[in-house]
Amino acid sequence: MARRWRTLLAAAAVAATLGCDTPPPPSDVFSPAHPTVSAAFADFFGRRPAAEQPFPFPHDTHVAKRVGCTEYCHVSVADGPIAGLPSVKTCMTCHNQIATDRPLIQRLAALEQDGIDLGWQRVYGYTPSAHVRFNHAPHVRAKVDCTSCHGNVAQQMTAERVVDLNMGFCVNCHKEKQASVDCLSCHY
Repeated sequence: MARRWRTLLAAAAVAATLGCDTPPPPSDVFSPAHPTVSAAFADFFGRRPAAEQPFPFPHDTHVAKRVGCTEYCHVSVADGPIAGLPSVKTCMTCHNQIATDRPLIQRLAALEQDGIDLGWQRVYGYTPSAHVRFNHAPHVRAKVDCTSCHGNVAQQMTAERVVDLNMGFCVNCHKEKQASVDCLSCHY
């Protein structure tokens, strides 16, 4: 409470200096970077909520049918930093003829018809405060299996975080593969 009064008094002093009559109202925001204390703790400890996808994508079914992850869905994985997430048009490339009687596919077709894309959320990724610059392409060229970092998606209905991609995990892998462990390889 005392902190709020000090902030209010400081704002009033600034407002008076600038010739304003009323100071700005006090804010319920914890800090400019975090709206709450729990959000600050979650960011500090690298905790993120589980990704909520627009619908349950059956990775297990697609892997069982040998739909190539990098050939069809995550096509930019070999060319750059991000694997890419498939658009509704990508899905409909196959599903305009396959499983068209299923309600989920009918929902996809309706989205495409209306020009609405899928709002996928990334399952893995680093918080901005980690200052990690991850690039998929060199990992693909080095033939690092996707399951090394993403777990066995063939056994997952929807993609979920099953590997803790912390610094120790990455450094150990780099050492095993005799890849650079120079800080600037990953951090900027």
